[in-house]
Amino acid sequence: MLVVIVQEAVREDVASWLEIVREVEPLFGPMPDFEAVLHRNIGRGTALCARDAKGQVLGGVLLEARPGTRITWLAVRASARCRGVGRALVAEALRRCSPPCEVLVDTFGADNAEGRPGRRLYESFGFAPAEYLPDGPGGSSRQRFRLQLR
Repeated sequence: MLVVIVQEAVREDVASWLEIVREVEPLFGPMPDFEAVLHRNIGRGTALCARDAKGQVLGGVLLEARPGTRITWLAVRASARCRGVGRALVAEALRRCSPPCEVLVDTFGADNAEGRPGRRLYESFGFAPAEYLPDGPGGSSRQRFRLQLR
């Protein structure tokens, strides 16, 4: 069983995050400014990472600067998928929300087979599919999900 520890990311984690970015770029599209965005999020405490018991970064989530409003990015290392890492990251992100509030996340449309695990993850927390967004890189559909916390 994989032990997952979620905590705020630190500057020493940047190289691990960039490895994950390279893994997901074929699905997410190019992220040329990601390192700068990550540094800003680390500085304000809105970058969370999931680690294994040995401290390896398995995945990460970025939150909007205003807590409890939006998950702006989430990815899990390929070798750690389907092992509870994404679930641990979303759970911690939601723990940081102050109800009542609405939490948003933009993810892939239902037609994107590679994005279906993410959609199922968000739905398992009670997020509901909402409006479609402009297509992502390569024409992949995108959809906003909403969760009302009371």
